[in-house]
Amino acid sequence: MRKWLFSLIFAFFLPELALSSDLLTLEKAKEIALKRNFSLIAAKLNIKASENRLKEAKSRFFPKIDIFLLYQRSNSPIQVFMAKLAQEDFKSQDFEISNLNHPDARTNLQTAIEITQPLFKRGEVIIGYHQAKKQVEISFLEEKALEQYILYRVEAAYISWILAKEKASVLKKAVKTAEANLEMISKRLKQGLALRSDLLQAQVHLAALKREWLDAKNKIKTNRSRLNLILGLPIDTEWIPASDPLARSQITKPLAYWQKLALKNRPDLSVMKEKTALSQLEVKKAKWRFAPEISLKGRYEYNSQGLGGVSGDSFTFMAQAKFNLFSGFGDKANLARARAEALAAEAQLKEWENKIIQEVEEAFLSLKTAKAQVEVSKASVAQAEEGLRLIKKRYENGLANIVELLGAETSLKKAELELLTARYRERLAFTELLFRTGSLE
Repeated sequence: MRKWLFSLIFAFFLPELALSSDLLTLEKAKEIALKRNFSLIAAKLNIKASENRLKEAKSRFFPKIDIFLLYQRSNSPIQVFMAKLAQEDFKSQDFEISNLNHPDARTNLQTAIEITQPLFKRGEVIIGYHQAKKQVEISFLEEKALEQYILYRVEAAYISWILAKEKASVLKKAVKTAEANLEMISKRLKQGLALRSDLLQAQVHLAALKREWLDAKNKIKTNRSRLNLILGLPIDTEWIPASDPLARSQITKPLAYWQKLALKNRPDLSVMKEKTALSQLEVKKAKWRFAPEISLKGRYEYNSQGLGGVSGDSFTFMAQAKFNLFSGFGDKANLARARAEALAAEAQLKEWENKIIQEVEEAFLSLKTAKAQVEVSKASVAQAEEGLRLIKKRYENGLANIVELLGAETSLKKAELELLTARYRERLAFTELLFRTGSLE
């Protein structure tokens, strides 16, 4: 029993355990997010809801069938008179005044089947169906737009996590350099070639670097937690990064290509187009409210006094037309509102298209700027490395003071961190460009 219970528990938790302390590539992170992100799960459920609303709209084309069951016992002259007629038990003596005014109580059991078939309900059924169909399309497009946003968030979070680890590595290297310089200064102090103040300054500098390093390691955890939150996993899930998303990206296409691609691919723009089409359907629906309403109705009744009693049946067939002659000018106001909303939707669509063109331009220029900043930062790192090497030699030969040495260390650390940040911004700018063009995969 214990072995069986342990096996069941292990099998239940095995998928989560398999995710922990595993290699995580950017591609794998995207796959997990698309399967487990709670916002995407909600979007898929919204699609199911809209599909069922479409089925509901389709059902209004079919006839409506109702069954009525009625038990009635009454001595009301009208009810008794009607029951006798329905049961086909009306006799000549029933016309006597006393029988008409003071009938005996009578039981009537009625079973009725009624079928109603709408032929035209002022466009409500057909327009409602097309609106529900549009809503299904919008739900799919909204899910696609959300997927793009989730992929963008995954890339940004993954890149931030890698950046935090890289920054921690740079600071770890700076700590080791500071420790080596502290050891060198200690030896020089013993040899009488350095001042005690040099040693104190080096110790303070090392302590500050260790604090920065500790803060950087904490940021690795917080960025990993943020990534897990987007992936839909427990925030303490451990990962080992397995790819370098900070690798340089190449853009060879001009701005016009990316803007054209965005207008073609952006799912949120497609959503706006479908909503504009919905507003046009609302105008048609408002126009058709002035038309008549036409329906067919059939009814079959079976009336009896009960088992063994008298009974009768009958049927009724009706064709009904209902004309809207006057409704307090409400239909006219409804049409004016629908037209105004349709025009507003068209204006919003044009504004959205212009907004997309502007967003792509901004992302494109940001990427170009980020690429240039990477080159500048690379040159700064090379200069800082050479500067530290020269000043360290000068200090060892007594030609430079501790302030210059620590300043050179700080400059190198700052240059390396700025290079990391520049690479991060370049990669994020490229992700932003793909996101703004609806091209993330």
